[in-house]
Amino acid sequence: MTEVKILSREQLIQEGLAKLVIPRMDEYRRPDGSIEPAWMPVFYNPQAIVSRDVTVSVLRTLYGSRNIFFIDPLAGTGIRSIRIALEKGGEGIVNDIDPHALYYIRKNLRLNNLYPGKLHVYSQEANVLLNNFTFTGISLDYIDLDPYGSPVPFVDSVFKPLGKRALIGVTATDTAPLTCSHYRKTLRRYWFTCVHTDFEKEIGARLLIAYIVKHASALDIAARPLLIFIYKHYYRVFFETLRSTGEAYRLINECLGYIWYCPSTLERGYIKSLDEARDLTCINNEKPVLTGETWICSLGEAEFIDKVFNEADKISWLHKDSRRILGLLRNETRLNNPYVRIDKLCSIIGRNMPKYETLIEALKQHGIMASRTHFDPRGLKIDSDVKALTEVLKSI
Repeated sequence: MTEVKILSREQLIQEGLAKLVIPRMDEYRRPDGSIEPAWMPVFYNPQAIVSRDVTVSVLRTLYGSRNIFFIDPLAGTGIRSIRIALEKGGEGIVNDIDPHALYYIRKNLRLNNLYPGKLHVYSQEANVLLNNFTFTGISLDYIDLDPYGSPVPFVDSVFKPLGKRALIGVTATDTAPLTCSHYRKTLRRYWFTCVHTDFEKEIGARLLIAYIVKHASALDIAARPLLIFIYKHYYRVFFETLRSTGEAYRLINECLGYIWYCPSTLERGYIKSLDEARDLTCINNEKPVLTGETWICSLGEAEFIDKVFNEADKISWLHKDSRRILGLLRNETRLNNPYVRIDKLCSIIGRNMPKYETLIEALKQHGIMASRTHFDPRGLKIDSDVKALTEVLKSI
């Protein structure tokens, strides 16, 4: 480890295999004791350790021992790039236009013996860097898009420099519009008509995937979602990309549609076209409401997630929440219906809430697969309809 000078208002921390110098976090605490990364001179979010853990696990799963070339266009302290270089292996560009970020990036790369060498420091606006890199002829294996806020300003640029087959990781911290808490911003930013549901966190995941897949398709790129999760205040999604007009068309054609929802009975389902809604009726004879166009296929590749989980099991330094989320995703990704809030359904039908283990076992006895979901501890995903779930609840 190269020695670097740590100033009085800085501190040294360790995350994964990386050592990191950051501004002293105690100076940026909210009244409730939590850290506010946006107040720091350079952005470092300790809660994003789960995002970075899963990033390393995904890259190790997809690329094995092969060295990769990647770009981190919004690098902040450089922690994500450093962890990729140390824990996965490869060469990359660590970029940030903020002078404070550049100071910490260079300091932290030297601290981890990565500069000069495997990681190259750039200082450009992220879109400029990505668009200019398109013309270098260098094939990129991975781009990590980790903005503070929405990824929308960067989505088009992220696809242009990718190789024929590659990987992207995208973070979105604008959870309020994604989950329809700010419905006007949702329509303005994501072109999605909100409906209040009991599965708003899954709405956010499907909306984010749909937005990115559509923008990729416009550039003749198929973006297939491998894994998505929400943790604390952010979504994180990984796409395998392929330059293929045929596959891009197939994804758009097969996986975009609408969710119908009955607020009084919590029934829900998918339709491909608005014409199909004419024949839909809720159990209480009301007409369902429809969301805007969104992603209706699986929220990931279950077999790939199994491999990521197994790979993560080999990495001793991962955070416990990283393992917990991957463990839940292994099961819930196999069930495509939006999760149901069991507490709300029990309130509607006038039943006390059973233990989740009891309910899952009762559903299993009726031939219905069920899984807890990481989206909401009160939610349950099933491979049947809400009518069947209601009948089982009444029988317990």
